[in-house]
Amino acid sequence: MQDITVLEKLGLTKNERTIYLTLLELGSATVSGITKKTALHRSYVYDILDKLIDLGLVASIIKNKKKYFQTGHPDNLLEIIHAQEEEIKNDRETIKKIIPELIKRQNLSSEKQKAEIFVGKKGIKEILEDILKTKRDFVAFGAEGKFKNMFKWYFENWQRRRVELKIKYKIIYNRKLKGKRPTITQKLMKLKFLPEKYTFPATTIIYGNKTAVIIWEIDPIVFLLDSSQATISFLNYFELLWKIAKP
Repeated sequence: MQDITVLEKLGLTKNERTIYLTLLELGSATVSGITKKTALHRSYVYDILDKLIDLGLVASIIKNKKKYFQTGHPDNLLEIIHAQEEEIKNDRETIKKIIPELIKRQNLSSEKQKAEIFVGKKGIKEILEDILKTKRDFVAFGAEGKFKNMFKWYFENWQRRRVELKIKYKIIYNRKLKGKRPTITQKLMKLKFLPEKYTFPATTIIYGNKTAVIIWEIDPIVFLLDSSQATISFLNYFELLWKIAKP
């Protein structure tokens, strides 16, 4: 007989398939006969037969005052498939009805997170211009004066435009810059310093719903995360550093 493990798709377990196929071969049999043929426990056979009867795959008859079990016509398998199709159809209709509500909940409780990578000075400028576009206060840490050194006139020009937009910020510098920061154009800002031994390989800027992490190489690399969850985590880290840092 061809392997009929496809019966598993009807929801029949391995032992249920075994008993069903055994009855197909035997024609009819008592529980004792089924137990002997399948080597399954007698009480377990009873439970399985009850399920197969409920599915319409097996029926019981009395012969010589003994109960025998036999399979119905294999066409009954198609009835099971039909019933499953109807159930799936009903489930599909139910889901269609609740999809609008699920969409509403998704819009309220989730966000689309976005990550981008920028390479080179142009990438940093894009981030700085984006900060001005948000027109919101921001914070930064891990700064070691590399902005001004790398961009020179653009740094001062950007600072002047920031002040015109009345955008404030807090920043944490390494103490080696004490006396050199703030510059003349660094207004509307608060700054603190961490001891020189605490150096950062990157500068982190948190603005709006975004966090930019700048790796200072010959060609700088910027990782930009647009995520409220990431923003909250980095802001918590900033607040911790701000408490440790000194004016």
